[in-house]
Amino acid sequence: MRLFTRRRTAALATVAALAAAGALAAAPGAVADDAGPWPGTEGKILNDGGLLVDPVTGTTSTIPNVGSYATWAPDGSRVVSVSGQISSVLPNGTKKITLPWAQGLRSSAPYEDLTFWNGGRFVVFASGGQLVYGPSDASWAPGPLLPANLEPATVCDSEPSVNVKGLVAFERRAGSCDAAAGVYVFDAAANTVKLALADAEQPAWSPDGTKLAFVRKDTDGNPQIFTANADGTDVKQLTTGPRRYAAPSWSPTGKRIVFDAHTSPNSDDVHTVEYVDTATGELTAVTGATQSSNPSWQPLRKNSTARVWGANAYLTATASSRWTWNTIGQSVPGLMDAKSAVLVNQDDPAYAVTAPALAGRKEGPVLMTQKTGLSSTTKNELKRMLKPGKPVYLVGSTSVLDNNVLNQVKALGYVPVRLTGADRYATSVMVSKTISSAPKYVFLAGGTEYRAALSAAAAAGSDGAASAGGVVLTNGTKLTASVQSYLNSLNPDKTMIITVGSAAKYALTHSSFSRWPSTYSYYPISGTTDPSISVAIALFWWSAPSQTGLAYSGSWRDGVSAASAMNVFGPLLWTSSAAAPSAELTSYYQRETASVHFTAAFGVNSSISPAALNTVGATMGAGSAYVEYRPYFNGVIPPSTSASAFAAPTGGEAAVTTGQRPGPVGAQPNLAALKTLHRQ
Repeated sequence: MRLFTRRRTAALATVAALAAAGALAAAPGAVADDAGPWPGTEGKILNDGGLLVDPVTGTTSTIPNVGSYATWAPDGSRVVSVSGQISSVLPNGTKKITLPWAQGLRSSAPYEDLTFWNGGRFVVFASGGQLVYGPSDASWAPGPLLPANLEPATVCDSEPSVNVKGLVAFERRAGSCDAAAGVYVFDAAANTVKLALADAEQPAWSPDGTKLAFVRKDTDGNPQIFTANADGTDVKQLTTGPRRYAAPSWSPTGKRIVFDAHTSPNSDDVHTVEYVDTATGELTAVTGATQSSNPSWQPLRKNSTARVWGANAYLTATASSRWTWNTIGQSVPGLMDAKSAVLVNQDDPAYAVTAPALAGRKEGPVLMTQKTGLSSTTKNELKRMLKPGKPVYLVGSTSVLDNNVLNQVKALGYVPVRLTGADRYATSVMVSKTISSAPKYVFLAGGTEYRAALSAAAAAGSDGAASAGGVVLTNGTKLTASVQSYLNSLNPDKTMIITVGSAAKYALTHSSFSRWPSTYSYYPISGTTDPSISVAIALFWWSAPSQTGLAYSGSWRDGVSAASAMNVFGPLLWTSSAAAPSAELTSYYQRETASVHFTAAFGVNSSISPAALNTVGATMGAGSAYVEYRPYFNGVIPPSTSASAFAAPTGGEAAVTTGQRPGPVGAQPNLAALKTLHRQ
């Protein structure tokens, strides 16, 4: 199996599809695929080697572990640079992540010219005249960005820059890397490369993606800073004179462009950093940056956290549905049109934990109700978001959801579909078969390990209508006859078998399968706690997600709501403490801070405290001052604007802004990391 090729293809397909749909993954209210609203706030200016300059005071400091071609993540929460390999660190120089060496390139040339792409999810760079990209969290090896027909060996590509719409501008030279340069633009959605500016190099997109700064020689042969519209029109020269300028980079507000300034072409050159006001043309030297290079202005951008909740755990399921799915006849940006719904018993987790995988595949919410009939809230929610004639799946036998529930569903004009087996294990098989008759992956989780199973279900449903696998349950360390028979009907060379937790691993590897080869591959995910297992699933299944869902391990119902609402958007993470995020989560958010811009907590304050959500927000951003909090009570932003960030929501408290639901990101499982061989 060509593991990395599959994952790179999936990543590019996701970027292209979302760009075409105008729904590149973003926090509520954000612009396109980047973090936070424009204009951004100007932070400090970073230079190669980690030199940090405050342009207001002139004070300097150094970020440890920073090499060359240093640049900021779109929200200013990480710095990526090259020291042999590519690595990134937090703004204090800690929590270093090193990307694997790139694969499939034409040469083994050094890496250079780094930038972030797709809201911080990927890093794009140049190597030997070829553009390369890989996930910012180092979850798989980088590879070529452009297909061979768009980047033949006869061209030399470098200096990539990415805008908020996902377009990649870069410098291209035909024939050799010494030839004349032009600025070209790669559109992943259209799969095209087009010339934007002839006789131009070192492009840099403006923060709003409408303009390009670039370098072009004047009539005296001195490289100067110019700007132009994205289509190459309205070219303006910003610098003049005998000095040479290079490496332009916009300030987060778009009002200034910072660059390298050289006094002469000779060996006695004094190298400084300056910026130009794009409106007035006034030049300002950056104090303390003498002999520095490659400046990059830190964007302090607002990431978001939210609470999706109802008055109790049952109503949080309804809130998550309202937060995710359109009202019939309406179309709210970021919300989706439901094509089905899944009903579970609100008091029976054994039959609820696999439902989010089914909901992802069938494109609808998971709703809770009593065993004996539809609650009025659930009945109203069905009528709000699902057209008559659509299927409603009932998970479990009549002992779980009796026929009164089925009859009420039918009376509302829906088509009830009961999925049941002799027990929770056989029912999980029925759910998995309903998702796909030819699964590409199957998660195996303990039947009483609800948190692990729910995180797995969120992953299994993460491809939405394209999802091709479910979750089946073990009876502790054993497989029941129904589950064993189901697994035996699969081909482990074609279906990924993913065990979640030690009990599931033991159950698989201590069972025999007559139709399987004597040696087969499977993918064990392990962890000693609910948070650690959820993090392990997230690291395995999602490459640099842009958003996450969060639930308290003491409330499985909140986990059902979170997995149902988040499964096509990002992983479900658990915290074992309502007061503060578990240590495993803090570590995960520090690792993923370049990409994660939005986290939704599911449940009331006693499930996840405002302080805990505050900590998550501060961890995934450049600082707590740059994080917004939004309370989605009953799934809907209250009508007025309120309040300070991270204020604890109450029934009538309003939100900070009127943001929209974030768009999907698509899952990309890290196949190679956990592949394990087992001999029967």
